[in-house]
Amino acid sequence: MPLRGELRVEELSRREYATHTEIKLAYDGEPGERIPAYLLMPRDAPSGRLPAVFAAHQCAWLCDIGKEQVVGHCVDLPDQAYGLELVCEGFVVLAPDANKVGERFDAKLRPPWQRAHSQPEQRNCCCASGGSWGYPRWKPVYDVMRGLDYLCQHERVDAARIGMVGHSLGADTTLWTLPFEPRLKAVAISGTGIIKTWKKDGWDPYGLAYEDLLKVIAPRPLIEVTGRRDPCNFLDNQSSPWSEAKMERKRHAHAAACAVYAERGCPDGLMLWEHDGGHAFPEEGRRLCYEPRNVS
Repeated sequence: MPLRGELRVEELSRREYATHTEIKLAYDGEPGERIPAYLLMPRDAPSGRLPAVFAAHQCAWLCDIGKEQVVGHCVDLPDQAYGLELVCEGFVVLAPDANKVGERFDAKLRPPWQRAHSQPEQRNCCCASGGSWGYPRWKPVYDVMRGLDYLCQHERVDAARIGMVGHSLGADTTLWTLPFEPRLKAVAISGTGIIKTWKKDGWDPYGLAYEDLLKVIAPRPLIEVTGRRDPCNFLDNQSSPWSEAKMERKRHAHAAACAVYAERGCPDGLMLWEHDGGHAFPEEGRRLCYEPRNVS
């Protein structure tokens, strides 16, 4: 990975809401690159340092939207506004654009506001080479590290209480990052597809089975929200029909990793919450992620 130098944070705009302040800013990524992001600050928070969350957005081939959905700017994507919900819970929230998404969108991939579903090949989005899913693999991890650098130096953030939340691409990004980022103390993920075995396309970044990746993360608290009919749970490929046996593989992975959590003194640190839907982050699951839990 490139060395991480100064952030050179620049505030671009500020908007006041009844519950929070929304600050649009930019900071340095790798050399020569700027990362745009929203910082959400609770309005009526107590004095002193606050817990913070890095909120990673989904892809869904909405590469021209990115972080906007996390902070509640997309009225047709309410289940993706977890950054807005978290700032209302009292967290400082950082919501940046992933590589080749939002304000970092590469116009050569396809015309603006044209979804990949309408293209002959769905790789014309942020999963293209060099994007948030494509190679190089260090890129999404490095970008999260830069965001954590910013949160850790912020005067209102408690650097010992930083978590991460993400759906779909955001969930995968969270899992890619966790083995390398001890500053992340607790995470919540939804709709992760990292357990696929499409190694030829780079879907398996560490050569680990899903249960082994969860074991590496132990004993840090992790809650996963998953739909029983989410194709991302199907370990062979997304086009195969749903079956209970395929969902059972994820349950087995969690059970195996729970044993390691118990050995490391955090028996309740890993949680799998299932719903009957597909690739979504339903409100009940989100609220469960936000609730305080005693995992000691």
